[in-house]
Amino acid sequence: MSGAAADAAALWIVHSHAHDSASISPILAITSPAPECGKTTTVGLLGALVPRPLPASNITYAALFRAVEKWSPTLLIDEADTFLKGSDDLRGILNSGHNRATAYVVRTVGDDHEPRTFATWAPKAIALIGNLPDTLASRSIHIELRRLAPGERIEPLRLDRPSADFDRLRQQAWRWAQDHLHQLHESEPDLPCGLRGRRADNWRHLLAIADAAGGEWPARGRLAAETLVGSRAGGEDDAITTALLADLRDLFGERGQDRLTSSEIIRRLRTMEDRPWAEWRQDKPITTRQLAALLKPFKIEPRSVRLGNQTAKGYLLADMQDAFDRYLSCPSVTPSQAPSDRGFSHSRSVTSEGDVPDEERPEVPPIGHCAAVPGQTAAIVREVM
Repeated sequence: MSGAAADAAALWIVHSHAHDSASISPILAITSPAPECGKTTTVGLLGALVPRPLPASNITYAALFRAVEKWSPTLLIDEADTFLKGSDDLRGILNSGHNRATAYVVRTVGDDHEPRTFATWAPKAIALIGNLPDTLASRSIHIELRRLAPGERIEPLRLDRPSADFDRLRQQAWRWAQDHLHQLHESEPDLPCGLRGRRADNWRHLLAIADAAGGEWPARGRLAAETLVGSRAGGEDDAITTALLADLRDLFGERGQDRLTSSEIIRRLRTMEDRPWAEWRQDKPITTRQLAALLKPFKIEPRSVRLGNQTAKGYLLADMQDAFDRYLSCPSVTPSQAPSDRGFSHSRSVTSEGDVPDEERPEVPPIGHCAAVPGQTAAIVREVM
């Protein structure tokens, strides 16, 4: 995974410990284009670091809400590509757990069919080949994994062996989260302006954690958010049109003009080596007609523009400005600075397991050496991946 993905995963792990202070619970979506990219290893690593882990390589919708109601676990769902897309009920229940205010389902129970509410509010990580369905993807922080290339080496991660480091980090993170619950609940972190709507909701609690951690984490958290959201501008078609808008904004800026002809725009687009315009369709460069078709959904249409003594078909900057403002990220917001004494390294010492209130909850069935225990810190993912 990338450095940005590792930082996001670390913040999400702390989010799972500080879940009681959140109003939105983003899914950690762990995806890859093919098998053997490390998804199951990542899920196992999460299981060693999050509170009350409940891993599952298959789960029904009925078992899901009952498990959340009974154990308040951190759900770690692997192999989701084998069963998730075919279950509308399961997707609906996972969707419902995104917002604390609506994280409930209603079912009838017993011979009298008495209606009862079940909570669906829990941290959730989902690993799969490919992409999540759209409704789940929009509620997710996306971590994309790739298979190791020839020559790349990593230190093997043996999750089948007990690790005092995992136990220590898990308990440290739990202690830190409990000390900062009120601060995180009240926090209104500055968000990069590219994060809007649900994307902003997904990252708000993670960036509040980054701010509370202090040090370099406010900047790292925002860089991770901008990098990961920017790499998933909403599907292939959305990414293409957003790239076109960005290129047009840059082109108007370079020219310092408020109008450009279609032929000039096409000529410049075709010279961009890192863009698809030179081989847009069937290895042929983009045309003025195709340019107009891409811009039409944004209510941008070619018109007659006058340049000097000549008139030609083209575009006005004024016609594009609204689309630039709505769909392109503006410069990064300067992260708010937290006092230096709020970093993870200055959190209180690790508590004993007897001091951890999670012990009062119903115990999740043991899972190897990653059975349910609380606590953990942010640098761990970067250390072990």
